[in-house]
Amino acid sequence: MKKKITALLLVLALAAAMCVTAAAGNSVTVRVEGVDGNVVCTAVDIGEQSTVLEVLEKALTAAGVEYVVKDSAYGGKYVSAIGEDAESRFGGYDGWMYYVDGVSPMYTVDAYVLKGGEEVLLAYADMSALLPILTVSRDSAGIVTVTVTADVTTYDENWNASVSRDPVAGVTLTVDGVEYVTDETGSAVLSADASAKAQVTVQAEKKAESGVPQVIRLAPGYTLDLTAQETPAQPVFSDVAEGLWYTPYVLDMAGRGAVTGFPDGTFRPTGAVTRAQVVNVLYQLSGGVPVNFAMPFSDVAEGLWYTEAVRWAASEGIANGADGKFSPNAFVSRQDLAVMLVRYQQKVVGAALPETAEAPAFADNDKIASYAAEAVYLLQKAGIVTGSEGRFNPTATASRGELCKMLSGLMVSE
Repeated sequence: MKKKITALLLVLALAAAMCVTAAAGNSVTVRVEGVDGNVVCTAVDIGEQSTVLEVLEKALTAAGVEYVVKDSAYGGKYVSAIGEDAESRFGGYDGWMYYVDGVSPMYTVDAYVLKGGEEVLLAYADMSALLPILTVSRDSAGIVTVTVTADVTTYDENWNASVSRDPVAGVTLTVDGVEYVTDETGSAVLSADASAKAQVTVQAEKKAESGVPQVIRLAPGYTLDLTAQETPAQPVFSDVAEGLWYTPYVLDMAGRGAVTGFPDGTFRPTGAVTRAQVVNVLYQLSGGVPVNFAMPFSDVAEGLWYTEAVRWAASEGIANGADGKFSPNAFVSRQDLAVMLVRYQQKVVGAALPETAEAPAFADNDKIASYAAEAVYLLQKAGIVTGSEGRFNPTATASRGELCKMLSGLMVSE
């Protein structure tokens, strides 16, 4: 086997060059992938409290596409059909699934409220559908190999989840109009002509024998960079532009090595932050040294990217979990983030927060849970949280940009 001398990991973005992308803050990117191809790929303006269902309906209506929305037996609504692609078309648990910034939320489409700047994907598939990850490598002769992997979730007999990154065989990659099929290692070797190019357009497809998609397609006209890039001295994120409120805080945390963003070059500052992401950032800030501590959570398996961070957070009393579970993929509310940050400051940094700012009552103080009230007050007195229009919005989901802002405030206060 030829020695591979360069490698560039690219996680496929849900929006690409030929898909109209959203402007952060007042719109979102909406992409709908049917059984046989793309249905819609566009930007949709949003207002306050706009849900995923509302933006999907706007995009489909504007495109003149017929759709059906039904009430779920478990509460909330779901997309039942778009055109000829109706639920259980292939006789199984297949239907329309949605993702926000590459994550499948634990909310119905009418319950998930968007902030702006997100990438919304609705795709027809079954429960085993995979979002592809492409690794590009070049050997000593200059020939490029594209490898497809995906994060696969499995469950044990007690329904404890674990995630592994596995190769995906049998994926048809259409590269500049030429088809390649990945082998058992998930790899496909490009031709010399294709390897000589700096960029190629790529589409990925894999269907079961029944016809149901198993790998979710890429955005129309997705462009893949085949050139290896030097790692910049300080991470540069394609979606963190100068002049935005979160930019200095994101760059501060990136410069400290606490955050690295996503392999596709984005940071997704307006995307929701998970419990695993929060403790991993705090773990990196603390030095990232493994601890000898028994894992107390039944839903955190060994060997995952966040395992040692969760172990450390448990040992420090930063994250306690509930009912013996950590819920690593659950989104973090603003009040829960406040609690975790104050615990980090007190237990790990070992310093009291300064009282340099006034702490006028938020208009929604009565909505702050009793367990979080002191933490919010301490961060407010330290000038780290100021709320929005006089409100703290304690139960709203915290974003990745908000996490960086609050952490930057903690660093300054030390």
